[in-house]
Amino acid sequence: AGLSIAEMLTDAEGGVELANKVFGRAANPYLEVLFQGPELRTFTYNFTFAPKSKEEQDEVHSIIKLFRFHQAPEGRSNASLFLGLPSTFDIMYMYQPDTTNGGQTEAHENTFYNKIATCVLQSVNVDYTPGKVASHQQGAPVLIKMSLSFMETEILTKDHILAGY
Repeated sequence: AGLSIAEMLTDAEGGVELANKVFGRAANPYLEVLFQGPELRTFTYNFTFAPKSKEEQDEVHSIIKLFRFHQAPEGRSNASLFLGLPSTFDIMYMYQPDTTNGGQTEAHENTFYNKIATCVLQSVNVDYTPGKVASHQQGAPVLIKMSLSFMETEILTKDHILAGY
């Protein structure tokens, strides 16, 4: 501490390093970190829609509206200060096995990816004009980008990790 003060007063540098060299010691680069607890995992999924027909435009509009609806909390009553919980989601990664040899067309959960605990949808971000403003004849956007951010509702423990989460 005295060398540090002397360095400040004299505008000299290297006093502490010189003392460490003379006494054959080095600063420990490992800092102690206080563990405050694990954080809930979040997942973001990005989608790009390019509807080409009226039916596709309506379907994209319905998909966006559905996610926005389930992201919002429920209102309890006019006099209540509290809101109901938003919808929860169980997300699984699936795959379709090869069916060229007459196999079944049933989808299976893909165990190569980590499992995801029950989630809530934190945000739905929709960009109706990615890059430039362009619309079909009926006014529907030519290109739409949607981003969904999910957060798990439980802390993962070692038992979860062993179970594939």
